[in-house]
Amino acid sequence: MKTEKVTREELRSMEMGESRTFELPNAQACDNGKAVAYQMQNLLGCKFSVTTDYTANKLTITKNAL
Repeated sequence: MKTEKVTREELRSMEMGESRTFELPNAQACDNGKAVAYQMQNLLGCKFSVTTDYTANKLTITKNAL
């Protein structure tokens, strides 16, 4: 999914076990998306695993149960 940034709403709407790949504009947006995911896991009571492809500016986030 091509987007400007990863939002809290997108992370909330994910199902447990679901993975989403975000196509972001630059490496800074990838780092920001990763930070949002790690902050949100405490609020949502889940664990996000994140894989970053800085060459393609893609962030893949998977939502898992604790």
